[in-house]
Amino acid sequence: MEPTKTSDKQQILRELRIYALMQLACLGLMFGVYALLHRLTGKVLLGGAVGAALAILNYSLTAVGVLRAADQAEAGDVARAKRTITVSMLLRYLLMLAVLVACAKFKWCDVIAMLIPLLLSRLLIFAGEYFRRKEG
Repeated sequence: MEPTKTSDKQQILRELRIYALMQLACLGLMFGVYALLHRLTGKVLLGGAVGAALAILNYSLTAVGVLRAADQAEAGDVARAKRTITVSMLLRYLLMLAVLVACAKFKWCDVIAMLIPLLLSRLLIFAGEYFRRKEG
């Protein structure tokens, strides 16, 4: 394996750890707010955990898809790289939708608590970018 590939993977793992920690910190804050409002239940805990897990899984699968597509583009197969990104995105969204619909339909968990970590994803990614620019 080339040194750049190893360093790319290490960088992605580092960013995934940072993202996961930020997601867990936000989850703790969310649970704290629910507790202050006397609304913290088992369904809220499960919903928050499912939402955060989906957000972290989505982030990691995105990184894997981008690495795979970059390798394909680097090898000269740009069309395949574009398909890889498209299929990866479609499968990730279908997976998240299936989990969200199942949890909502069978009332396994609080839907709002499940959606909050997913909705915070974009903000957390932006925050991660901001801090990465500050470091570099």
